[in-house]
Amino acid sequence: MIDPLAALKPSQRAQLKVLCWVASVDGDVAAEERALLSKLSARLLPLEDPQDALAALQAEQETDVEAWVAQLQGSDERMALVSLAFQMACSSQGEEDDSAINAAERVAYRRLLDALDLPDAQVQEAEWAARQALKETPALIDRLNQLLFGWGAWPSVAALEASGTSWL
Repeated sequence: MIDPLAALKPSQRAQLKVLCWVASVDGDVAAEERALLSKLSARLLPLEDPQDALAALQAEQETDVEAWVAQLQGSDERMALVSLAFQMACSSQGEEDDSAINAAERVAYRRLLDALDLPDAQVQEAEWAARQALKETPALIDRLNQLLFGWGAWPSVAALEASGTSWL
């Protein structure tokens, strides 16, 4: 069987693995989290079935966060991952949860922060940016697209061509 994730760059694969791990660490991937991961998979892997990509991510039982973090390139990707993971964890707050992040996802998030080994000031900056993004009304997928792909109002020509999108 061909790996549906084979076309990903190591840093993209690592980011998706971390986000999938954060989403599923509490034993429940919420509908918004599942939709988000599926849409991200579709954008990163336009020739693959997003459900196959998501299933491949979830089938990987490893939780070697340190190895995933080692695949990230530079502090910008690390800070972006802090923001993404924080937003992912906050998106699935349960009704019984007193805090913005449920207990299992909080532990996973702390483990990720330990592995990233960023200075506190950078973590606080990334979390502040994530909180600001959460206050805005755009969907979580739009915020993640902007962070992962740098897409603002318009995606780059390279991104459009890579995704097979028609454009004028």
